[in-house]
Amino acid sequence: MKDILKNIHRPAKFVFIAGWVVIAIILIASTVLYIGAGEIFDYYTAVGLSEKLLTAVRPVSVAVFAASTGMEYCSKRKKNSSN
Repeated sequence: MKDILKNIHRPAKFVFIAGWVVIAIILIASTVLYIGAGEIFDYYTAVGLSEKLLTAVRPVSVAVFAASTGMEYCSKRKKNSSN
């Protein structure tokens, strides 16, 4: 993983890392809601929100992948066209 992060440009690296931090936050929030359902939070509301957050992870993952790959492609293309 370190080799991959060394070889990509700074904007793509920022999008990649920030995106995965957002995904981790979504997963943590979903887990907290699911575990606390019935004890800390209203059961049906917490489980419903937890499921919605969990289903949002996949599209966010695809968006992070597409954005970082697209930015890296544009950076490489710009670098190659200037040579």
